[in-house]
Amino acid sequence: MCLPILMFKERSMKLLNTKYTGNLMIIAATLIWGAGFVAQSAGMNYVSPLTFNAARFFIGGTIALFFTLLYWARQKSSRSEKGHSPAPFNKKNTIAGFICGAVLCLAINLQQFGIQYTSVANASFITSLYVIMVPIVCLVLFKKKVSIFVWVGAGVALVGIYFLSLSGGLSINFGDILIFLCAIMFCAQILVISHFSPKHNVVALACVQFYTVFAISIVLAFIFETPAISSLTAATPYVLYTGILSSGIAYILQMKAQKTTDATVAAVLFSFESVIAALAGWVILSETLSPRELIGCVLVFCAIMIAQIPSRTVAL
Repeated sequence: MCLPILMFKERSMKLLNTKYTGNLMIIAATLIWGAGFVAQSAGMNYVSPLTFNAARFFIGGTIALFFTLLYWARQKSSRSEKGHSPAPFNKKNTIAGFICGAVLCLAINLQQFGIQYTSVANASFITSLYVIMVPIVCLVLFKKKVSIFVWVGAGVALVGIYFLSLSGGLSINFGDILIFLCAIMFCAQILVISHFSPKHNVVALACVQFYTVFAISIVLAFIFETPAISSLTAATPYVLYTGILSSGIAYILQMKAQKTTDATVAAVLFSFESVIAALAGWVILSETLSPRELIGCVLVFCAIMIAQIPSRTVAL
């Protein structure tokens, strides 16, 4: 009688630990992305947005390719006596990676173009609307009920980001429309990652995703910009940071985490990126944080804690 109970408790603890490990991976990714805003901002002084994104995702793709091939070589060696080791890339994960990459490419490039026509504050707040979009889409399109604490957490996070980003109100212009489309694409990106990451090797999936962003961005760069090696050389430290850390590591952490973390919870956790960006600007760029912005940081942190509370799922 005691054995089944002990086995149930052991499985429950394992699932709980797996869940929180995924959450910690997402927090780690937001730390990298948040600090990366400084690198992205500085990099724009030397190179155009599409060229910058092409370069960073080429580096990210190359890193992911290296680890994919390394993993495959080890698997091939360990299975040499047992039989054939499957190739790291196949039709299914290539298609999945292409879809993830196309969505991500649209999101980040819409954001870069939108920022040229609106304020950073507007861009930051409107982009963060995906925090509330994800649970709404999950409920409306996929009929997936969402924890009441995730709904509350998403709302609190949105208020926190409002305090962090906006002080003089929100005025709508062409750039804001582009940023709103960007928010929709980031919402889609979180959902497609949640769909595909449990089914595929995440590093191989990330590799295809990164090279897809690179390929689309470099084609668009030659159409709308004038890529130059000299400008990329001048931006080397910023390209390397965003390529190695923001792309090569953070997005792989996202994919690995979303194998076990619910998309609606992930969306709330990603809101922590805005806090890290504000703190990075404060520490690295000596930007000041007003009491209003500090309140925003606290609210986002509270939202993350609220979203972790276990609860029955409900439809609002």
